[in-house]
Amino acid sequence: MKIKKPMVYVNTDHLLTSPFITYLRERTALDLAFQSEERWEKSDKSNFITSLITGMAPSKIVVANNKACMDSSESGSDDYNYFHDWHSQGYINTSVDGNNRTITIQEYLNGEVSIESGDYMLPDGKVIEINPTNNTWTKHPKEFIDYVSNHTRVTVAEYMNASRDDLKLLFLNINDGKSLNKQEMRNATLVPFAGWVRKITKKTYVDMLKKVFPTPNQKKRRTIDDFIVDMAVFCTYGTKKNIHSSTKDKAYEDKSTVSQTTKKSEKIILDFSNFVKNNVDKKLKSHTTLFNLFMLYNHIIENKYLIRDTKKFYEWFLSKENKRLGDTNPIMTTQTGESKSYLSCCKTLSSPEATARFDYIKKDLNEVIGEIVFLKDNNRIFNKTERYQLWQRQNGICTITGKSIPESEINDDSKWAADHIIPFSKGGETALDNGQLIDKKANLQKSNKLEVIAWNQKQKKK
Repeated sequence: MKIKKPMVYVNTDHLLTSPFITYLRERTALDLAFQSEERWEKSDKSNFITSLITGMAPSKIVVANNKACMDSSESGSDDYNYFHDWHSQGYINTSVDGNNRTITIQEYLNGEVSIESGDYMLPDGKVIEINPTNNTWTKHPKEFIDYVSNHTRVTVAEYMNASRDDLKLLFLNINDGKSLNKQEMRNATLVPFAGWVRKITKKTYVDMLKKVFPTPNQKKRRTIDDFIVDMAVFCTYGTKKNIHSSTKDKAYEDKSTVSQTTKKSEKIILDFSNFVKNNVDKKLKSHTTLFNLFMLYNHIIENKYLIRDTKKFYEWFLSKENKRLGDTNPIMTTQTGESKSYLSCCKTLSSPEATARFDYIKKDLNEVIGEIVFLKDNNRIFNKTERYQLWQRQNGICTITGKSIPESEINDDSKWAADHIIPFSKGGETALDNGQLIDKKANLQKSNKLEVIAWNQKQKKK
C-alpha cells in the first residue's frame, strides 16, 4: 500500500491589480491533462468578475511550484523529470485549478470583460452606478477603480511537494467530479493514451471534427476527445464490445488493449480525416453519421478494398444513410423482444445495436462493389509472359507515345513499363485487358491518373 504523505502548500493573498497576477498567467504552465484551454463564455467571465468584486468568489487559484516539487522528488524519477521539464522552459508553476479565472482577470484588467450593470456600494456607503457605458475596467469611474484596486483580492494556493499523481488527485478532489464531465476526468489520467487522444484531436479538428462539432464549447469540454476515443475503441474491438463509459475508462488504464493499438488506430483515423477533408461538405451535420461513415471506411481499408472515386462514394453513402435513417422497419430485435429500427440503433454504441447498424451499412455496400469500390488485386506486377502478350497485342508499339518497342527490350524495366490502364491504386486489376506496355517516362507522367488517351486512339481520330 502506498504511503500517504502530507501535502505542503502555502496560501497567499494578492490584490487583483498586483503584478503577481499578470506574472501568474505568464509563468504558469498549462498541463492539458489537468486543465483545459480557455472554455468560459463571456457571460461566465462577467459573472466571475462581478462575484469576485462583491466578495462572492472565494475559490483559490491552485498551482504547483515546479522548482519546489522537483527538489522534493527523487532525482531522475518521472516526477523529477516532469517538473524539471516545465521549470527548464521558464515556467515557475504548473496550473492545477483556476486557469479560466486567471485568464478572465487579465482580460478584465485589459478592458475586455464587462461586469454586471447595477448599483455597487463602497465601504464608505457611497453607491456607484455601473451601466453599459462604464462596465469595463478602462471605463469604470475612478472611485470604483480605486476600490477594486485596493480591496479585491485573489487567493493563490501553491503546492510545494506534489507528485504528478498528486496533481491529478488534487485536480479531481477540487472539482469533486461534479463540474467535470466523464471525458474531462479521463483526460486527467496520467497515461500516454491521454496525450495520444489530445494529439489526434488537435491533428483532425480542422479537417474533420469541426464539421460536426462546430461549437467551441464542445472542443473545450473534451466532447471531441470523447469522439476520438470512440473511434479508437472501434478500431481495436469493432462492434464486439460496448463503446460505453466503462469501456472508455478502461482504455485509459495503463497498458490497456486500446492504448497498445494506437499505431494502427492513428493511421486509419488520420487517413479518414484526410478523406473527410477532401470529400465531406456541409451536408454532414451529425457526429453519428460521421461515425457510421468511419465504420464503413475502416471496413473498406481493412478488407483491402479501394475507393475509385471518393466524391461519388461519399455522395452515395450520404444518400443511402438518409434512406436508412428514414426507414422505420426494424433491423434487429433485442433480448427483451424490442424491435429497433436503424435510427434507433444509431442512438447507442452498445454492441448488439452497433452490430445491427454496421451489418445494415455493409449490406448496402454491395451495391457499389465493382463500380465505385473495388477489391484490391494482390497481384500487382505483370510477369514476363504477360509483358510479351501485351507487346504482341500492341504490335510492338507504345500505346502512349507511338514509339516502337524492340522485342529484345520487352522486359527492360528501365525503358518500358507494364502499366495498369486503370491504376492499381484505383482498383485496376493486373489483367491483360487492363494492361499496356508503355514508355517508362510516359508511365511516370501518367502516374495514377485515370484519363489517359492512348496513342493508337489518337491515330484513329486523325
